[in-house]
Amino acid sequence: MHYTLKKLTSLLIVMLSVYAATAAGNMLSFTTSVSEDTTYVRTWQEMMNEEFVIQETEVINLDIKEHPSWLKIDLPPLEEELYLHFESPMLDSVFFYHADANGLIYGDTTGVAFPFSSRQENSPHFLFRVGPTEAASTAMLRIQSGKQVITVVTLDTKYEHSSKQSGRDIFFGFYSGLMLVMFLYNLFVYFSVRDKSYLYYVLYILFVCLTQLVLNGYGSQYVWQDNTWIAMRATHYSGVLSGTATILFAAQFLQVKIYAKWLYKLCIFFIGMEILAFVLATIGMYQISFNLINANALFSLILIVGAFMVWRKGYKPGLYFLGAWTVFLLGVTVFVLKDFGIFPYNDITRFALPVGSAIEVVLLSLALADRINVLKREKEAEQEKRLKVLKENERIIKQQNVLLEKKVDERTKELADSNKELNQTLTELRSTQAQLVDAEKMASLGQMTAGIAHELNNPINFVSSNITPLKRDLDDLFEIIDEYEGVDIESDEAKEKLEKAKALSKELELDFLKAEINQLMKGINDGASRTAEIVKGLRIFSRLDEDALKKADINECIRSTAVILKSTIKSEAPLIQELADGLPEINCYPGKLNQVIMNIIANALQATAASGKPYEERFVKVVTEDAGENLVIRIIDNGTGMTDEVKAKIFDPFFTTKKVGEGTGLGLSIVLGIINDHKGTIDVKSELGEGTEFIITLSKGL
Repeated sequence: MHYTLKKLTSLLIVMLSVYAATAAGNMLSFTTSVSEDTTYVRTWQEMMNEEFVIQETEVINLDIKEHPSWLKIDLPPLEEELYLHFESPMLDSVFFYHADANGLIYGDTTGVAFPFSSRQENSPHFLFRVGPTEAASTAMLRIQSGKQVITVVTLDTKYEHSSKQSGRDIFFGFYSGLMLVMFLYNLFVYFSVRDKSYLYYVLYILFVCLTQLVLNGYGSQYVWQDNTWIAMRATHYSGVLSGTATILFAAQFLQVKIYAKWLYKLCIFFIGMEILAFVLATIGMYQISFNLINANALFSLILIVGAFMVWRKGYKPGLYFLGAWTVFLLGVTVFVLKDFGIFPYNDITRFALPVGSAIEVVLLSLALADRINVLKREKEAEQEKRLKVLKENERIIKQQNVLLEKKVDERTKELADSNKELNQTLTELRSTQAQLVDAEKMASLGQMTAGIAHELNNPINFVSSNITPLKRDLDDLFEIIDEYEGVDIESDEAKEKLEKAKALSKELELDFLKAEINQLMKGINDGASRTAEIVKGLRIFSRLDEDALKKADINECIRSTAVILKSTIKSEAPLIQELADGLPEINCYPGKLNQVIMNIIANALQATAASGKPYEERFVKVVTEDAGENLVIRIIDNGTGMTDEVKAKIFDPFFTTKKVGEGTGLGLSIVLGIINDHKGTIDVKSELGEGTEFIITLSKGL
């Protein structure tokens, strides 16, 4: 690689030497002088009479000025047409005037502020035709630019100009080709190794090459051409982009976050300055932007110090960067010193900057190539370290497995003991739950028994009270019958006995006796029927322990519950039954549904009684509805109602609002469990002081 670099450098020097020899043609002597127009409005005729300062050096340095500068070139008689070559491609505007003693011979207007296609000559530099003239003449150039103007003015024949331009084109073609090769090579490496250093370096190569092409006029000639907006800002933009790419690449390549944190902070600061310069150029503040870009160039010297310090800390890429950057800065130094007359102005010094950048690019590419080896060694070291870690992890895992197996055995034994205790506790809980459910059933049964006793007592008392008068009436009737049976029709006493029997019938009011017997018999029959009805209701309701699904009529379940609760209903609130006709029987647990209905109705009756309303204003309503695939039971009361807090807890086990000893708090909890067993739902709507509505939805397809 070092041999290749040496040959490449030699080839560049030979090319520049050949071009320099070609450029050294016969140049006519002429005088160049400089003046300024602080009024901005003077014409070339007015400036002809102004005092000009003669330029003693070949290089003309006009610095950066807001007002126009004027160049006055005194030309001798010209035998042929020549090109006045103004070598500063990025001037904003140039107004050219060629005059002799008789007046204006030729005029032209050009500059990057004007479309490239308007130029008289297709050249990256500014060319103006002069001659032939028989006498001495004067060329006047009005120059204005937001950038520093450093230039050389030459007079060339067409052949000399073509030779010079061909040499420049060949050089920059070779330079661009070299930079393109480096660009593609490093781009390929980036996609291979995915190292950000290569990505930033690719951007650096691209923008450095772009900057050199812009500074030598090739951007206007081949890229944006007639786009004057970009042309006016191209120098600033390319400077900002190359400066930013330089900072990003240097920060990544030198690992300044690790080895030079102070330099990392400076990198951030100068990137901010580059962004500011970009913005200033965009809004048209060209001179301030250009000065800021030049000030940011001082960061190059800081990078030399930073690279040296990074290298001293043992990071080898710092040495590569130091060497490559030193070569580039030497090229910059030669390029700048020729503008101050220290070095001669020729193509070698004029192209020192692109040559230095090309050599730097090659050196940094070699450094990055070595970085691949560094990355490879780091990767191998990392893999070796990872292998050691894996082996250590394997050892630890084996050791942990032994401990884990021991702990698993211990934990398994503990879990087995805990499982045994949990099973025992679960058995006890189930037993307790069964006892609690039985207790609630017994509470319901106690309430039911009290109602049944009261209901049965009425018809039985009615039957008992009718037995005594019925026996008395029957005795009287039997006495009359005995009198009639004792009459012998053929005896003489028959007439007397008949009269006596008739008198007895009249005395005992036989007709009333018959009517009373019928009434007593009817009362006994009604009492027996009422008793049978109660027994039937009891038989339907008593199916509490049935666990098999059966077809049942919901309306029948409600009616049987109403029979059981009849005595409670009479004392607490009327029960209104709005039962839909024709409801289909559904698969259910009838006894459990009876318990649900009785529990909710009983609670509703108690709530209405506790409301303090008169009996006539209280009500409990039971409504059944056919809702398509479901049957709906609504139990509505106008009792005390509930708060949201109470409503949220009513289905919790052991929650009750009743006084101690008046309720177990299991009723509605069991109700919810029974409804869940039926895969149904139960909803509650309630307002405090207004009443409560329970909505039970049961599926027909259970």
